[in-house]
Amino acid sequence: MRKTIAALASAAAATMLVGGVGLASASTGPAAVSGTEHIYLMTTQPSETRYVAIMTGVFTAGGTDVSGSKVDKVELPGGTFKINHSGPLHILKEQVNRTTCLAVFEATATATIGHGTGRYAGISGTAKALINETFIARRNSKGACNPNANPVVNEQTIVAKAHVSL
Repeated sequence: MRKTIAALASAAAATMLVGGVGLASASTGPAAVSGTEHIYLMTTQPSETRYVAIMTGVFTAGGTDVSGSKVDKVELPGGTFKINHSGPLHILKEQVNRTTCLAVFEATATATIGHGTGRYAGISGTAKALINETFIARRNSKGACNPNANPVVNEQTIVAKAHVSL
């Protein structure tokens, strides 16, 4: 289903890393910190290269996830970290209503977190993400839905649960 699937995998990984970032910011003291971080990523842009990122759990922070083909960079106040989502994407649902052109996509992915800077230096961890996308596909010149073209409108969310250490 269009090039979104590849971007979704990237976003899912990024989401997982975002959770790790929170732990990094929580560990500004001498002791290592580890725990669960919940990560929420969202975009309405068809290119899916930048996501709004909100993390909560060990810490609460907001920032941006810059999506890459295999590695995302999470930018938060006080530092950054990377999410490697080069593993497989497990597609749960992929449907296009040929009458309305409404398309629904759902998948899961795993990722590793690392390469932190600033508050997140030394961060490591793993995450599992659920990726959901709903969009209205463009119609081609014959009136058929084209789920591989840039959509008329798009919404994508990624919800991840990460275990991180810093």
